[in-house]
Amino acid sequence: MVDVVVVGGGIAGLVAAAVAAKAGANVILLEATPALGGRASTRIVSGYHFNQGAHALYRDGFLDRALQDLGVDVAGKVPMLADGFFADDKALHQAPFSAAGLAATTLLSEAEKGEMAALIRRLIQGSTETPPGASVDEALAALSPSSRVRSVLAAMVRLTSIVHAPTVADGAALLDQLLGGLTRTVLYLDGGWGTMIDGLRSACAAHGAGLRPGARVERVEPGPPWRATLADGTVVTARAAILAVMPTQAAMLHPALKEVCGTADAVPARVACLDVGLASLPRADVRFVLGVDRPFYFSVHSAAARLAPEGAALVHTMRYLEPGEKPDRHQLVAELEAVMDLAQPGWRTLERARQFLPAMPVIAAIPFAARGGLKGRPGVVVPAAEGLFICGDWVGPVGLLSDAAAISGRTAGEAAAALARR
Repeated sequence: MVDVVVVGGGIAGLVAAAVAAKAGANVILLEATPALGGRASTRIVSGYHFNQGAHALYRDGFLDRALQDLGVDVAGKVPMLADGFFADDKALHQAPFSAAGLAATTLLSEAEKGEMAALIRRLIQGSTETPPGASVDEALAALSPSSRVRSVLAAMVRLTSIVHAPTVADGAALLDQLLGGLTRTVLYLDGGWGTMIDGLRSACAAHGAGLRPGARVERVEPGPPWRATLADGTVVTARAAILAVMPTQAAMLHPALKEVCGTADAVPARVACLDVGLASLPRADVRFVLGVDRPFYFSVHSAAARLAPEGAALVHTMRYLEPGEKPDRHQLVAELEAVMDLAQPGWRTLERARQFLPAMPVIAAIPFAARGGLKGRPGVVVPAAEGLFICGDWVGPVGLLSDAAAISGRTAGEAAAALARR
């Protein structure tokens, strides 16, 4: 019997395992797939490092702090988004990310620029108030009477949260994420996020945690001791169990979670991704474009990080998908190729590799306004199931995306190790 069994080898599971092992617990992590990392894995094709869609690490966020505390070093650079563009009606406008960019952009009128500047100041100063239970649309309507200003802010909300659910997503949660984007920088990582996963794997090993990829868990039965039964019939017993998986998987492993944690109602945020490796950039001056009237993203991540062969470029494009939206696969490819045409005309003859992900989940459960936003998410400690913990980007009252995965994983690891020491 071990102290802690962790089911799931993505960021949340690896952080939980490393933290618990560092605290002195005997830990084993079980991951169903042959490789660790989940959505943070990186695939190398012809020298191009393909993440699972566009990824950025918020500096001094929960994930960054967890990596530092575990001794995981990552290398990368801060992208120069202020030099980028916003796109509206197929025209490029200077991005209004800085005071100079806002003054120079043709995206807004002079009156709208003044209102936008005042709103950004209020957001940074914390002098805005989002009505309780307000959606993103409702929160933006309370901030500005200008539909043009609201549409620009909505694009920035999509950029920072990667959530496109304006009528149902919690306004307070996503505006707080926007504030983080306005006040903190991000890193694009050299070699992709797989290098981070390698670092977390090493941290687990350094503290004695066992890692077993290719070990699919079929059910987790209540303890003590907790019993995790693998597909091959092997049973792992532990004083505590941490489920670091998607909500639907958690409910399948332990049915009580379906009602206790509301996992049956989880709706993921998804994006369609077209990532392209180019021999070179046709337009070196266009490295970032964000759609205003259409929900898309374009960024040359290799402009900041080492992700492509010398002189080549790795480009990420995304189409943000609304809940329940299921566009035709060929339509999505055509839309994202059109984004490439807009930003980098002439790119087609320079293509050397590509990756298309038609419905990539970026958050396992959108924080809905009607369910209390982040505070309405399930907690790390599962009620009435002593020794059972959950973690992931859908768990806990703080953070979004990988930051939520990291802080909930850290909390779960600390709690499981403490229980095992009793």
